[in-house]
Amino acid sequence: MPDLNTFKLEGTKLVPINRFNLEPSKPSSSFTTATIKREPQFTVIEHPIIHSIDIKPIPVIIGFPIFESYFPLIEGDNAITENDSFKDYFKNEITLFFPQIEAEPNNGTLFYYENVLDKSGNKSGLAGKVTLKYSIKTKPLQANQKSIVLNLREAILNLKVNHDIVKINGIVNATTQEIQFDLIDEAVKIAFMNLVSNISDMKCNVDLFFDFKGYSKVKRNFLFARDFTVLRSQNITKKDLVSTRSLLEPKLTLINRPLMVKSATINTATPGRVIADIQKENNIKAGDQEEFVKSTFLLKINKTLNFPLSVNAVSSLYKTIDGGFINNPFNLNEDFSQFRQIFVSGFNFDKLSIYKSMVQPNTFLLISKIYNLSKDLNTMKPCISTIFHAYEDGTSTSEEISKISFQFAIGPNLSDFDLAKLKIALLNNNFIDGDNMDYFDKVQFLFPNDIAAEYEVSGNYFLQKSDIATDGKHFLFNLSTDDLSEASIMINALNNTITQYANINFKHKEIKDTSVIELNIENTIGEIVEAIIDNEAKKIKINNQSISNCKLNSILLVYNQNATYLNSTFFKNYPELISNDSKFLDFTAVNPTNSEALKKVFFDFENIENISSEFNQVVSQSTSYNRYIQVEIKSQSAATSKITIELTVQETGSKFTIERLKAEFATPILFNFIIKNSLNNNTLIAYKVNYFDKNDNLISSRNDVFNFLTSSKIIINKKS
Repeated sequence: MPDLNTFKLEGTKLVPINRFNLEPSKPSSSFTTATIKREPQFTVIEHPIIHSIDIKPIPVIIGFPIFESYFPLIEGDNAITENDSFKDYFKNEITLFFPQIEAEPNNGTLFYYENVLDKSGNKSGLAGKVTLKYSIKTKPLQANQKSIVLNLREAILNLKVNHDIVKINGIVNATTQEIQFDLIDEAVKIAFMNLVSNISDMKCNVDLFFDFKGYSKVKRNFLFARDFTVLRSQNITKKDLVSTRSLLEPKLTLINRPLMVKSATINTATPGRVIADIQKENNIKAGDQEEFVKSTFLLKINKTLNFPLSVNAVSSLYKTIDGGFINNPFNLNEDFSQFRQIFVSGFNFDKLSIYKSMVQPNTFLLISKIYNLSKDLNTMKPCISTIFHAYEDGTSTSEEISKISFQFAIGPNLSDFDLAKLKIALLNNNFIDGDNMDYFDKVQFLFPNDIAAEYEVSGNYFLQKSDIATDGKHFLFNLSTDDLSEASIMINALNNTITQYANINFKHKEIKDTSVIELNIENTIGEIVEAIIDNEAKKIKINNQSISNCKLNSILLVYNQNATYLNSTFFKNYPELISNDSKFLDFTAVNPTNSEALKKVFFDFENIENISSEFNQVVSQSTSYNRYIQVEIKSQSAATSKITIELTVQETGSKFTIERLKAEFATPILFNFIIKNSLNNNTLIAYKVNYFDKNDNLISSRNDVFNFLTSSKIIINKKS
């Protein structure tokens, strides 16, 4: 996978380059600038599946700072450290430095613990916390030197035990600059021993992740990204080459012309000669194009935490409810389980595995039993793209596909509504530690990637040979193949919403668990219903952000005192929300018995995606090397319950088999195949149609030949 850590400005949002825009991942190491490498001999053509349905683009408005702000120019690809210095992006004469970061005990208390009692008054466990105060101090600077503005994003306490590390997530209060790490049972003992230890390897430390804005230089080894047909137009301007699509196409257009990205090393052949003339006419310099993008970077600062026990209890940093203590009150048990599995009523094991942390209160590891294709947060389109790699053959106009890459993101099939219901179930099943007044905010959910669990993909030839990277709770797959028939099978599966299945196996210390990957563009996950609460007007504004219709099933209301209310009947006859549709809900309509101030709202919804049925609305756009054929099955006799179609592309010898049951006859099939572009192509497809009855007996067959140059649709008639 390419480097995933550089962002670009898209409208008013910072959007990552070379990655799907998913939920923010948890920081675990410092970000570096992206180094994008492209093979100069390749032309890159994006498969139209990523452009499934167009939505209105957001105008890109890049403004300059009104106030005097300083943004470092990040160059190179080395990890960013606290001792680095940078030139200011706008004022080259200014040198920028990171401020000095200090961490110390908060208000004279570093470590605090209490014994937890059971209902009989006996000691049944421990509860504790480590508290820190951090400060950002400007270093002594000269007139031409300035400080970089830092914001603490996350803090992680690293406890040492048995040559291993137990990570504890901190609660950061940026207003008071305080950090609190909550601990239970064995983690309380481990933290105390780490904090007072005289052995270097047993001293705990804290990772502080600060984010800051800066500019990075991204080299792009291409000149433009436009529709290939633009090159053949006689009225091409510089604006055509560097701007985004200016005309809105119909919203329901499924298949756009493939986006052609030409290498900067262009031959003199057409359309290369056209490009050279455009460059000269518009004073466009050939060669690698440089682009500066405003980026979000992370600075990781590690601080060792080690403070000896005081001889005076009054001044001790280690305290209980009775005040400071100066002796070791613990016997450390090094053989402990970090997580133990729990079972919560209402959440079946076939949907979700739940593990409770034994070191941090109200923290639960969730392993969803199903992983699905994720949606992009900006566009709400499926996070999947297919890229064709090709090269120009000498000075001719022929192009040959040499490799195909599939990139997609999958995530756990757990909605915000599911997670909110789980919090309530954890409370009702007595899994909440301590005071439960603010349990809705206290509960933290972790996913396998958050604890660096090992994983392995099996059970699917396509998916298990992919390069896989992790991003938050998502997995990013990158599959490349030079077997064009193999790639066509994958493309046809995506186009016709045929699910690809695989197993993903997780392993972490004592935990072993398995989930199933279901890859299908009509079965995607992502929050598509935006809810804006207006407590003064007693209304909730809801908006369908998806490109598909949305059916609401239930609403879960959370009030300021963590009282909850679930209404599953209000939306029984409620109309579907069409794309970008907004409606208002009255508080009293969804909960007649309570009109208090609302804190949060969650929806159970269905995303009514029906991409394959919309193939009827568009004639497929093909290229000289990537062909689309629509297969349409006409009305059949009552005796025909299944049809199989065996196709052979005579130019390449590639063979494909398509199967349709009676219920699917009316849905057209979008069939894709890849050929080499030459002057003397064989443009015939031989196909055989088999008709079966309800008992899978073959009742008829016919053979035919189809010329894909004369038509883009194969008609399967009623059996003769």
